Amino acid sequence: MLIFLGYKFVEFLVYATPYPFTYFIASVTARFLFNLNINVSTLKTNVANVLNLEKNDKEVVATARKVYINWFMTVADFLKHTRVSRENLKQRVDITGLENLDKALEKGKGVVIFTAHISNVEWGACRVAAEGYKIWAMGLRRPYEPTNKFFESRRLAKGVGILYVNKSLLDVFRILKNNGILAMPTDWDAKGTAHIHKFFGKKAYIPSGPVEIAMKSGAPLIPCFIYRKNKYDHLVEMGKPLELETKGERKELVDINTDKMVKVLQKYIKKHLDQWEMFHDIWV
Repeated sequence: MLIFLGYKFVEFLVYATPYPFTYFIASVTARFLFNLNINVSTLKTNVANVLNLEKNDKEVVATARKVYINWFMTVADFLKHTRVSRENLKQRVDITGLENLDKALEKGKGVVIFTAHISNVEWGACRVAAEGYKIWAMGLRRPYEPTNKFFESRRLAKGVGILYVNKSLLDVFRILKNNGILAMPTDWDAKGTAHIHKFFGKKAYIPSGPVEIAMKSGAPLIPCFIYRKNKYDHLVEMGKPLELETKGERKELVDINTDKMVKVLQKYIKKHLDQWEMFHDIWV
């Protein structure tokens, strides 16, 4: 309950301030909490492993600080979400590669999108929905129902459906059968069932869910990432479907195709490392 009340209090502050001042507060708060080392250690480990540097290297610390600040700005965007109209969202978030999505949907088997926690993934899904596509996002159901509804309402406000990874997944294949789109962040193992894969040259737990769903359903597997271009504007990049291997033993195929997905994840995370908002330990 305290977490929920905290969200509501911060939301009130965000609602009561214009965007420039909201971002100023977010930036100052982020710097203050970063210096207090709150939730910083794992973040620095993740950045260090990507850069192949020591955890307390100056570049690692500087990049981790940028991630922290970007994350607070993302939280501010999320809390202001209901105040941002669809038209304003379109103006703030450009999107490229929709032709790849359209071509994939022509198969009639739906589409599985994989992404990472880069910048405002919430806005990434909402931007796709704003173009009229039927899209569902995978997420965790929170134990306190008011908090759960708090998050749900902001996603549903822009036409994004919700599916929970820690609840029944029976609707997944129904959505794909109806030629819908399923979007899944794939850089964190929320269920604790992921296999170990090489990730930036080290061992990490990478979920194979998008690969397994795509293989079983026949739906194309497409990369899609959002990142902040400047203080206020974002870009969503929709890539071409991965060419999945289909001949061989299933477990081996899942690992091979997940490795293909990992290569794409590495490309975008490395390119936008200062926006990789990963506060979980994903390493073996």
